[in-house]
Amino acid sequence: MEHPYFEYTDVDRRFWEERLAGRLPRNIFDAHRHVQLPEHLDESVERYTRGSFPEGIAGPESVEQARLGYEIMFPGHDVQFLGFGSPASNVDCSANNAWVSEELAGTASAGLALNRPEWSAERLLEELRRPAIIGIKPYERLKRGFEGGDISIFDFCPHEHLELLDDLGGWLTLHPPRSERLADPANIDEILEIRRRYPNIVLVIAHLGRSYAGRYAREGFPQLADDPGILFDNSAVLNPAVHALALDRFGPERIMWASDQPVFYMRGRRRWEGDRYINLTSGDYAWNVDREPPEVEATYTLSLYEAIAASLDTIMGLGYGEAEIRAIFHDTARRLVDEVMRRKETW
Repeated sequence: MEHPYFEYTDVDRRFWEERLAGRLPRNIFDAHRHVQLPEHLDESVERYTRGSFPEGIAGPESVEQARLGYEIMFPGHDVQFLGFGSPASNVDCSANNAWVSEELAGTASAGLALNRPEWSAERLLEELRRPAIIGIKPYERLKRGFEGGDISIFDFCPHEHLELLDDLGGWLTLHPPRSERLADPANIDEILEIRRRYPNIVLVIAHLGRSYAGRYAREGFPQLADDPGILFDNSAVLNPAVHALALDRFGPERIMWASDQPVFYMRGRRRWEGDRYINLTSGDYAWNVDREPPEVEATYTLSLYEAIAASLDTIMGLGYGEAEIRAIFHDTARRLVDEVMRRKETW
């Protein structure tokens, strides 16, 4: 069966065999990936778009397609995941959550609920009681009337929701807002406030705090380093310097591998110019203006493979070994998901 968003090529097979296959654990857990059906989006509603990456790379991906992608990309490995809907502003959150729950119930994977900030705590609890749902994945664009710009975490993840999640001991994967990301003192203050006021939440900062370029990591990581209850997924981070700083400041026990799929079926690599990252890809995307010669683009593998290689190379380059790789690529996420699932029996 072919996957709708990518063709697996000889370039990919060579990259897998030479750079990844012998270093990844048999069991892998993806701590951040999107799953959705087209019918979860209300196309009659105009939605907020950023007009840039990752727009246009991939459409909604079903759980069946997600598992097929893992099977193709990770031959001989068992991959489970923490899945949730894509944050299009016109998404039917409840329908998406119900489908994620139905698809993942009884499996070794788990899901997070998309939440509308205007929901009451009672309304959110209905979503959290769905089978396999262990927490929430809030997004700024799910706030009614959001049109871009910097807003507070509490504008799209209100205290009422956090209080409920704290009472339950649930999971929160947080996508930091604001253009300055972890370099914005307001984001740091609000993350620390969440930890202080809601200590029972399993708090995971997505994308290493959206630190795709080094300055955000250099300025933000030290301020979050001393609290072992602040965890991270490393989805969408390809920068080896950021991976190295994260390992130095947080240690491998606080970092979970994650894919952010289906975005990284895209082929290519990244380069960095100051705070700006540039996606080099052969894809025919409207934003793709930084092109390399065709003979170079022909050597591109899947961006997801490049991200994994950057992580593995950094882990091993810093002197860590198989135990730390297992922790990052499986054990930490598996343990935390299982802990929340046990608590869920009382929800």
